Amino acid sequence: MDKDAYTVALKNTLTEVRKICPDINYSFIFTKDGPVVVADEHSANIPVRKTVDSFQSLMEKATTIGGLHNMIVKGSKGNVHISSVNGMYLVIATSENANMTYIHSIANVIVPTILKLLKSIVPTPPTPPKTAHSQQLTVENISGFFLGDTVQVDKEILSQWSKDFKGKGVNEVEVEAFGGKVVQCKVKAISESRYEGKGLIRVPEKVARDLGVAEGELVRIKPVKS
Repeated sequence: MDKDAYTVALKNTLTEVRKICPDINYSFIFTKDGPVVVADEHSANIPVRKTVDSFQSLMEKATTIGGLHNMIVKGSKGNVHISSVNGMYLVIATSENANMTYIHSIANVIVPTILKLLKSIVPTPPTPPKTAHSQQLTVENISGFFLGDTVQVDKEILSQWSKDFKGKGVNEVEVEAFGGKVVQCKVKAISESRYEGKGLIRVPEKVARDLGVAEGELVRIKPVKS
């Protein structure tokens, strides 16, 4: 099993867990550094990236008291269970009447057991690789009339590709979804500093539709030589 299969298996796990527990509205897993590892299909309806940014701020504050292992945030329309799992964080949002004892079992027994099994097959979790000609990045949707088909990635990625191509800049990339769809796009550096260094690819809504991907999902990109 390679890392792509690991990601698919983990996403299927979150989807199946929701089927056996309809009180779960959505769930996703992200790393301590911020990138989303995997999200279930229902997470497409929420701003996952912005939600992770909020949780990241919470994680940083929690380090002063020894870190965060389990926490339940109760809201007027439901609850959010956050737990530390194998060096990552699992977020499960539920309806307000959900059986939190059952949710606790899912978060602290079922998912960790599956992760442990997958880890025994794949030595490391599916973090974005740092090889020069291929990058695995998390989708962040962007909207705007003049965006066209231009995606945005960290300037360090473009700089590395340029070095690999002996100083020749990269203006286009192939973006591949795990479902197999591939789109060739123009590329430029991320323009907003708050999105830099987080393993993101900022994707116009039209490109996301063509690929069949949602915010928070992983895609693979590689440079197109001009």
